[in-house]
Order: sequence, then C-alpha cells, then structure tokens
Amino acid sequence: MRTFSKEAMERPFRTLEATKVLREKAATIERATIGAQADEVVVAVIRSDLSFGGVWTLAREELVKQALVVEDEGGWSLTFSPNTPVAQIEERCDELARIAQKRGEAMQRWALRHPDSIHD
Repeated sequence: MRTFSKEAMERPFRTLEATKVLREKAATIERATIGAQADEVVVAVIRSDLSFGGVWTLAREELVKQALVVEDEGGWSLTFSPNTPVAQIEERCDELARIAQKRGEAMQRWALRHPDSIHD
C-alpha cells in the first residue's frame, strides 16, 4: 500500500502558500524577464520557510546546475522566458496553485480511505 509522510501531505498546501508569495512578486519577476536575453531563463525562488528567495537570470545551458544553487532544499522555483508579462506570471502561479490544490485534495481523500497510510 502507498504511504505518505506528514511532510508529503503538507507539501501541496505549502505550495499554495508559495504561489501566493510568487504572485505578490510578479512585478519584480517581470522586471527581471525584461532584462533577460533570448538565451537566458529567469528563475524565481521561494525558500522552504515561504520567504521570497529572489530572482535570478541564468544562461539556459546552465539552468540545471545553477538552479540547484539558487533553490534551497524544500523550496520552490518557477522559470520564465524573457519578456514574460505580469499577467502571464500570475497565470502560471494560479495554474501551479490549482495543481497543488487538486493534489492535496486527492492525497487527503486517499488518507481518509487508508488511515494507516500516513507516517512520520
């Protein structure tokens, strides 16, 4: 039987909180995307304590290596292309929030049907 840790059960709901922080910083993220070149990606980071971790512009070919440096363990990051408008940034945050909400609800339904499936 599949089991979930308490941390895994909380993650979707913490993701909802992280998307709120990202959405609040949409104008900051947009400014970074305006300055990004075609071969760059903008990475917005939320730390594991749900604080805004900043925005970095990274060379596209270095994204995998560099993203691990800017995102702390347990945090979140979203990537954006150059010249991404605020409305699109907000849409991405809303989409991530919807996915997290559905995931959290599905996990809760599973846990209600399988009470022994949650562990520390």
